[in-house]
Amino acid sequence: MHPWTSRAGGRPEAVPLYATERNPTRATLGPRVAKIAELQGTPFMPWQRDAIDIAYEIDPADGGPWYKRVVVIVQRQAGKTTVVRTVQLDTCLFHPNATVRYTAQTKGDAITRLEHDFYDPISQTPLAAFLDLRVGSRKKGKPGFYAKSGSESIVFANGSRWGVGAVKLSSGHGPTIDNGVIDEAFAHPDARLEQSMSPATGPRRHAQLWIASAAGNYASTYLKRKVDEERSRITVERTRPLHLRQSRTMYLEYAAPEGSDREDPATWWACHPALGYTIDEAFLRAELEAYAAEPDEFNRPYLGWWPQRKAAEWVIPETTWMANSVEPDELAYSGEPVWSIDVAPQRDVASIGQAGRGLEGRCFVDVPDRRVGPPVWCVERLVELRERWGGNHVGLIDSARSLQVDLESEGFTVHLLGAQDRMDACGAFYDDAFDHRLRHVQDEHLTAALAAATKRFMTQEGGFVWTRGRSLDDITPLYAATVARHVWVKVAGDLDYDPMDGIG
Repeated sequence: MHPWTSRAGGRPEAVPLYATERNPTRATLGPRVAKIAELQGTPFMPWQRDAIDIAYEIDPADGGPWYKRVVVIVQRQAGKTTVVRTVQLDTCLFHPNATVRYTAQTKGDAITRLEHDFYDPISQTPLAAFLDLRVGSRKKGKPGFYAKSGSESIVFANGSRWGVGAVKLSSGHGPTIDNGVIDEAFAHPDARLEQSMSPATGPRRHAQLWIASAAGNYASTYLKRKVDEERSRITVERTRPLHLRQSRTMYLEYAAPEGSDREDPATWWACHPALGYTIDEAFLRAELEAYAAEPDEFNRPYLGWWPQRKAAEWVIPETTWMANSVEPDELAYSGEPVWSIDVAPQRDVASIGQAGRGLEGRCFVDVPDRRVGPPVWCVERLVELRERWGGNHVGLIDSARSLQVDLESEGFTVHLLGAQDRMDACGAFYDDAFDHRLRHVQDEHLTAALAAATKRFMTQEGGFVWTRGRSLDDITPLYAATVARHVWVKVAGDLDYDPMDGIG
């Protein structure tokens, strides 16, 4: 990074926590993109110019960009929108008939950004001359903006079209994409959007996929994996000479080093690249005071720190849960298992649970499968599991009850859990875990669900059910295991089992 010293008071520029280094042996189109930013009236801050110079390094073999994927993690109010707008505008202007796609948290958010954060600023600059004036409404002051619902886009005279993508499994499929942006990546629970958009950029030599975001929260599993992977890759790359670094992903992350004093302005100046340009100390001081009772609400957007979950927050303490675990290759149960299915209320994720007679303790539970997307796969998968392990009893709860008919047509005996059954199942699962009578394999999805869940008390006597916490992470694996255990006790457990034992 350049040793800029142009900020207020002559302070040095913020230093990224992780960054792909500029390779000076490669030419760059950075100056061209920077000129586009100037023509919009938003000249790049030093961090933006450095990032663009690196992202637009040219591959000498074919003249396209060296970096096919660009990941930028930067704090709030740092100018990320300006970078995204300029990058996608550059593609539209310099590549006739280009198809450009922008996504945000939801399609509605993306449409709002497209019109108000992208089109409106461009339409008020000399660059508006490149819009297709035959599209949109001059009367409404929107020439070049196609506003038909479901097809909103900015249209250019050279045939380029800049639209939005829906946040769903099929997003990105279809036309080839010349430039794609996954903005606010912290809001996406999985990689489905990247997996669908990335192949669409393949046929275009000049195409890039950009992933941009602030630091995430507990639910940001996709972005957290991406950050961990890129941090590891950068660490390894730094050990190699510059000419031997062959990664095609550019990574840039601004954040305060762990352990820094969050209240010290020196920390802010060292990590926030827009401080002294578009925001000042007074703004950050006000934000610090506003979120005094919720420090993560300052740490995440302005310091780039991910919230850390405490073990005490688990509905079953972590040490207790782990003490019940068995090795993955250990024979842990006998006889035929019983099965269960839980489907999230939005029907966008589902888990299959399993329970059997434990060789130690009382009962063994597992989550043999969990998938993102509609639960259409569950019945076929359960048939496969039955063929391998046996077991004909299946427990269903809430949204999963819709699978009853299909399961019964495959010969399964279905057990439907009602409201009282749910309380009984949750209470008994909790009790068995504390009494070390519940064995399980250390499954990452089940562990994450336990960490994400909270208790919702339903009766004055203490009856409770699992529910999603503030993070809104997926807890279907926990319910799948809980329901499987309940059904196993019902059909194959101790004859003197009293389901009311779970209500303390």
